[in-house]
Amino acid sequence: MKQSSFRYLGAFDLVIVAAFLAAFGVGALVSTPIALMVLAGVAALLAGSLAELSVGPLTVPWRGFAAATYLLFAALLPATYLPHVLAGTATTSETALFAVSCVSALLFVFMGFDIARGGKHFRIEPNVERVVGR
Repeated sequence: MKQSSFRYLGAFDLVIVAAFLAAFGVGALVSTPIALMVLAGVAALLAGSLAELSVGPLTVPWRGFAAATYLLFAALLPATYLPHVLAGTATTSETALFAVSCVSALLFVFMGFDIARGGKHFRIEPNVERVVGR
């Protein structure tokens, strides 16, 4: 996979968010974990568009944004069911889906950490040289 492919993931993610907001209104940003999808989409766009981003003393390489994308997707899965589970109002199926989503989230966490470390298992070919903030 090429680094620039993250642009398509980010754009697709943000299109899904836009459709969701068009259907349910801006208030859905507060009542659902859709805000995590917005952050994941922006992180994916940055991962596919920049080699690194520097703001003051902080420099984030593209691998950091790619990893953040996967970690945000990992948080998104269980966050959908978490409020009902914590409130004790979750049905049996919601509790089961929460458990399954937590296990599934581990895959996204693994992918995110592997990409951040250099991609031993998931190879991504860097092909963007744009640096912002230096």
